[in-house]
Amino acid sequence: MGAQHQRRAAAETVYRYVPPSQVVARAVTYIGDVLLEFSLTFTGSLTVTCPPTEPGGSPADPPTLLLAGATLHRIADGLFISVVRADRPVIESTGGHRFVHRASALAGRRTRRFSGECRIEIPGGSGAGEPAISGSLGYALDVRALAPSDPPESADPADGGWRERHDASLASLGAVVLEPVPVAADRAARLYAS
Repeated sequence: MGAQHQRRAAAETVYRYVPPSQVVARAVTYIGDVLLEFSLTFTGSLTVTCPPTEPGGSPADPPTLLLAGATLHRIADGLFISVVRADRPVIESTGGHRFVHRASALAGRRTRRFSGECRIEIPGGSGAGEPAISGSLGYALDVRALAPSDPPESADPADGGWRERHDASLASLGAVVLEPVPVAADRAARLYAS
């Protein structure tokens, strides 16, 4: 049994994965005359464990670009906002990610940033495109609201009353599905040997 465990451990490859420093999922919708844009970014790193290689395959030469792209797709797919309020949206995942809201702040004119932590535990599959993924990432969800009734741009972004103007529009939304944003392979390939 000990030798069998050593062979399996030697066949698995473990990486530290850093998501791209760009939007990984987004949605755009209208409520009445209000345009709402949702953009999600992640920061930090995750542990990615590749499935065991095929007999005779070399774990030292995994398909890195394929693995990085598959990892990003698995963490960005199936995300949605189930409750939208101006003070705290609730982000959920069909993959079981656990989002914990920590703070909200203005992030420029007409944009509110909600941030916190996202715990990810995705079991691996049998192919190279199905790595096991685990760890915690920081997240930022930017919500931009534009309406013809908005006052002209002010010199002070805190002066705009964003929450008061858009709380009703946000509260009237049902679920908002965040679609994964395509990322060039060279930008997704941020894997580091552990």
